Amino acid sequence: MFPGGGGAGARDGRVADDLVELLTVTHRRVAGGVAAALAEDGATLDGYRLLRALAGDGRTMGELVAALGLPAPTLTRLVDAAVDRALAYRLPHPDDGRKVVVHLSDPGRDRLRRQEALVRAHESALAASLGPERVAALTRALEDLPTDR
Repeated sequence: MFPGGGGAGARDGRVADDLVELLTVTHRRVAGGVAAALAEDGATLDGYRLLRALAGDGRTMGELVAALGLPAPTLTRLVDAAVDRALAYRLPHPDDGRKVVVHLSDPGRDRLRRQEALVRAHESALAASLGPERVAALTRALEDLPTDR
């Protein structure tokens, strides 16, 4: 399923190289599968992540950059596209007129619900192929990874 086979790197001292490669390839495969599922709704993975991030009370651009880990120009393009499609709207920040807060619109909430259903179906199929024990172990391992790097 993954490059490096059955963990040969652990035997020859290249654990870190193999781990980085496994995580990178796995990320690309999972993201590609989710992106294909979202394409059924004409969406992208980053666009979906933006709608999810906006599902609460709205966020400033700085908060969105931090939450999504995207460069500011990329985020600006995503927000502009969401606003153009009436999926989101901007309002002035209530305490700082120099900032805007981006909010999810009602059509954006509807679109997010459709996209979440697509992602859940993809995730369920992936989980079924891995089995519950592997999913639980993988979830624990990923949750334990440091997030400050």
